[in-house]
Amino acid sequence: MTTSPVTELLSVCIDTSDAARLAQFYADLTGGEVTGVYPEYGYASASVLGSTLNFQTVEGYSAPQWPGQERPQQFHLDFRVPDLDTALAHATSLGATVADSQPEGVTWRVMLDPDGHPFCLCPPQEQ
Repeated sequence: MTTSPVTELLSVCIDTSDAARLAQFYADLTGGEVTGVYPEYGYASASVLGSTLNFQTVEGYSAPQWPGQERPQQFHLDFRVPDLDTALAHATSLGATVADSQPEGVTWRVMLDPDGHPFCLCPPQEQ
């Protein structure tokens, strides 16, 4: 491993139609907490599983399209879950939806957050 002058990833920033709403969604999904809401800047943040996710409200936001590329997803988050069915029920109770298109032959589920960003719920790896 080589050394680098870059020493820490501070956060991941995600465009959204409503920063506070999406920060709350991911905090609730992961048992994290909203750590800041700044409506004057269209910005909110959440502490999520030891990382910080920042959300910025974008006027005229257009949700990504998955799996198509007309409006590319640009990123997605993968979450390890101990029980897929329980995690699916939890995510949908918070406003997520199961994506219509799922990869064949996989055990994880592609979900869409309330703003249409894809994320995956991944059960434990088989030993």
